[in-house]
Amino acid sequence: MVREVKPDADDDNRGVPGAPVSDLSVLSSNMDNSRRPTDASPWIAFLRARRERKDRPIDQRAGWAGTADDWEQFWQKQGLLWTGFSFSAGIFLYSLLPDEPSWPVLGVLFVLSAGFAGSHAIRMGLPRILILLLALLAGLSTATLRTAAVDAPRLAEPMTVLLRGEVLKVQETRSGKRVVVRLSEVDARANTDARFANRVRLRIPADAGIAPGDWIKVRARLFPPMGPVVPGGYDFSFRAYFDGIGASGFSYGAPEIVQGPAPSQVLLLVRHVNGLRQHLAARISALLPEGPETALAVALLVGDRGGIDEKTEESLRAAGLAHILAISGLHMALFAGGAYAVCLGTLALIPGLALRWPIHKVSAVLALVAAAFYLLLSGASVATQRSFIMIALVFLGIMTGRRGLTLRSVAIAGLFLLLLAPERLFYPGFQMSFAAVIALVAVYDLWRSHQKRRRIFIPSANGPFWFLSGALKWATGLFVTALVAGIATGIVGAYHFSRIAPFGLVGNMLGMPVFSIIVMPMGVVALVLMPFGLAAIPLKIMSAGLAVLIRIAEFTEQIAPDFGRMGSLTGLSAAVLLAGFLGLLLAPGRFRMICLGLASIGIALAIISRPPDIYIPATGPQLAARDFEGSLQMSSARSSFSVETWFEREGVSAEAIKSRKMKDDQRSCDPSGCVVRAFAARGVVGVEHVPIHIALPKTRDAFFYDCQKADMIVTDMVAPEVCRAAEVFDREIRKARGAVSIWLEQVCRTGSPTKGPLVKKGARIEAAVQRRSEALAQVMHPQTTPAPAKTANAVVCQTQIQSVEYAKPAPPRPWHKQGTVTRASLRASAD
Repeated sequence: MVREVKPDADDDNRGVPGAPVSDLSVLSSNMDNSRRPTDASPWIAFLRARRERKDRPIDQRAGWAGTADDWEQFWQKQGLLWTGFSFSAGIFLYSLLPDEPSWPVLGVLFVLSAGFAGSHAIRMGLPRILILLLALLAGLSTATLRTAAVDAPRLAEPMTVLLRGEVLKVQETRSGKRVVVRLSEVDARANTDARFANRVRLRIPADAGIAPGDWIKVRARLFPPMGPVVPGGYDFSFRAYFDGIGASGFSYGAPEIVQGPAPSQVLLLVRHVNGLRQHLAARISALLPEGPETALAVALLVGDRGGIDEKTEESLRAAGLAHILAISGLHMALFAGGAYAVCLGTLALIPGLALRWPIHKVSAVLALVAAAFYLLLSGASVATQRSFIMIALVFLGIMTGRRGLTLRSVAIAGLFLLLLAPERLFYPGFQMSFAAVIALVAVYDLWRSHQKRRRIFIPSANGPFWFLSGALKWATGLFVTALVAGIATGIVGAYHFSRIAPFGLVGNMLGMPVFSIIVMPMGVVALVLMPFGLAAIPLKIMSAGLAVLIRIAEFTEQIAPDFGRMGSLTGLSAAVLLAGFLGLLLAPGRFRMICLGLASIGIALAIISRPPDIYIPATGPQLAARDFEGSLQMSSARSSFSVETWFEREGVSAEAIKSRKMKDDQRSCDPSGCVVRAFAARGVVGVEHVPIHIALPKTRDAFFYDCQKADMIVTDMVAPEVCRAAEVFDREIRKARGAVSIWLEQVCRTGSPTKGPLVKKGARIEAAVQRRSEALAQVMHPQTTPAPAKTANAVVCQTQIQSVEYAKPAPPRPWHKQGTVTRASLRASAD
């Protein structure tokens, strides 16, 4: 039995986040009921629709690119979103420029484009392509202006100083507290006229009772902002530059709180909010037993993730459930949506109010206030800000009688955040948050239009299987949501973190019902009841739900441990993959086939790309290179953040790094230095695998010797002006260009044998190495049985450098430029 589904009068107002799951059950709203048969099968309706399309006149049929009306509808629905994409493209284009753009050139381009657009708009309306061009120029100009506006002094070298300043921000971490301090004095001298960094970030002891607005005095060891530890990796100096941080380091002991001017109103608000967050965290910890469940409850309700242990976080990440830790759309929807439902239900119980007042609009206002409270309480991260803007648009839609959850609202949220801080485009949280929400809203729109077009019928709600039908639709919505969001965030996560959650779909299908039905609703109830001292019971239920969630994460993780460590995904392949995936959901008509091809190209690029063969850090004598079998090995047993990052991009777990130390046949040392044999990952099958020799000299004499004989030199000393090595990475080069990644290739040809490996195209070195020590000579020339003499037609293989990538470009961009503050300049400013 089938029934006719009536259009829902409030269908256009349906916009509470989470709707991509629940509204999948709405199968045929806003349909032309006069033409729908009440007792025909869906297949007959489908065939009738096909016949109607064939009967249209030729000039009314949509071609490959669609009709003008199709494009007009497409622009009305997605025009603002594609304008946002174009604005983002302008910001991205700015990041690719070799130097800062000229303001006169930008001004001329913008004026000409705006003038042409204005004259064209007066005559026949503004062309879409011109709107996108103006948005691109606006993004480029906004990024340029923002970079110039935040420029501030930065350290050029490490130093220990006595600091005095005002605390702007306090963050709890596993290793203690991290504070941002605005400096007023350095070594008892006023920090005026840009003599020193305006702001510094310090690690201080966990028991230091510091709050925003406090004035502190502390002796600290400061370092210049660190660049990427690997080319293409996360750029700490980029984030520090736009945060106004000129140095970072640690304090010697707990800071001393001193007298200072009264804090500003903004800092007073931050101070009160932080105090409230700490009070709520203490109350939650007091009502629940110590354990990972309590730490998760604190993180979900007040945004403090410092108490979550590494094992729990790793399990959630492997199960694809780490997104619950980032307070975003789901959390905001459950919190604000719950507040809206409670307010609406309470007001509906009062007949006098329900009959005379628009209680749904009043409830929307109260829910918006609740959402703003949760924004402040959770720490106001980028994902939370995006969620708040979207939920605000949803409630504004309820107040004005319009649908709020659309791609237009996503675009408004993104443009607002990028206009304020265009550098957010490159933050992993921003990318993952918007990639997921764009994909989900696009799928929701496709589902709605699909149901309208196909005129699908659903079983009657009065039938015997209504409960099973509703459960099936809910499960289908959950499956689609987890799949789509998992793909979108997985691409971004693979690029930034070199890992994916291969069984994230399983983890989300099992864990999200617990999170959505038990954990967050009980958390919201606990926050509401906490002022009355009645939060214990809902917190206990929430803790039980979190315990189940952790078990689900651990179960999912054990399906295939470390299977998600896929190694690095290049920026190009990630961008092409994400563009193709989102294009499949957003592009009109047959243009989706182009996007499918784009996604295929992205997959191909990901398959053919390979990680570097040699990693060299920005400082220090340590490096990593491949052995004869193609496995990456580190030159010393001492681990560091750089080493962990290198092997993370190889897909190697932290526990397995300890076994990746070079053996004696690959590395040998004496007091004057070391020599490392490095191989290409892909040698030529069936021929001799030829290495290159990398020297790491520690003395000047060894340096001069290695310049004559080694293939490559890595050192913390300054290289002499004349050095015959094909590649030299000394202190000056690495200070200017940062970390280095090198790809090798083995080239074979038929002909007369040559001496030594070809290190670089057109550059050869001598192979006859005189002994600097027995150990080094053995590495350069292992004592093996002499190979038979090669004939003129023998296959000769040589190893050469295929490509070299640096972490910092030349010339450097503003966030990579050398700092100006040195010990000498600090002393000179005091004189």
